[in-house]
Amino acid sequence: MTTTELRRRAKNAIDHLSGPRLRFAADLLEDVRKRRLNRATTELLEIPEFLDSLARGVRDLRAGRVKPWRSVRGDV
Repeated sequence: MTTTELRRRAKNAIDHLSGPRLRFAADLLEDVRKRRLNRATTELLEIPEFLDSLARGVRDLRAGRVKPWRSVRGDV
């Protein structure tokens, strides 16, 4: 997804908020803007295709395409 598309999505979401939810979104965006990325986050973001893989994982989670972690790692 391009920066332009992301900005359009964010603006559309903001345009549909009001009152306390709009205030919360504005505060959250301001916090994100001010926050420095920690080293681990920076390293993850430098991995090619990381964001695409993360988005794919979120879609799988929402669609229910997941397994209980104990079925994958029973020794933990």
